[in-house]
Amino acid sequence: MKKFLIFLGFIAVIAVALMVTTSDRQQHVDTIKSVMTGAVNAELRENNIDGPLASIASVAATTAVGTYLNTSFVVRDHRFYSLGFIDYNNEFQLVSVGVFNHVYTLNEEQAREMIKKKMKPLNLIKGKLKE
Repeated sequence: MKKFLIFLGFIAVIAVALMVTTSDRQQHVDTIKSVMTGAVNAELRENNIDGPLASIASVAATTAVGTYLNTSFVVRDHRFYSLGFIDYNNEFQLVSVGVFNHVYTLNEEQAREMIKKKMKPLNLIKGKLKE
């Protein structure tokens, strides 16, 4: 019986720690912005775009990501953890999980693939504008 009570106490401590350290919306937004900014900068370097044009493109991309997250990003708090969803084509897609005061999201390589997929119709890859 004593071992069972210790086990229940341990579970209670973990549950309280999870509740106290649930990530908020701003932590989700900051993490996603950071990953997307890193992905954009990596794409710019890979396509040999540097100097003032790269700076402008990086700022524009960061602003666009921020604006998109402000309008289409929702965080659901589930008491012990939080989930971040984006509304894309009227469909909610899971993009982040927050637990123990840390947000887990897609990595930079996955973000780069997403950027390539979204930019392909605009023909902006390789620094060429659609003609």
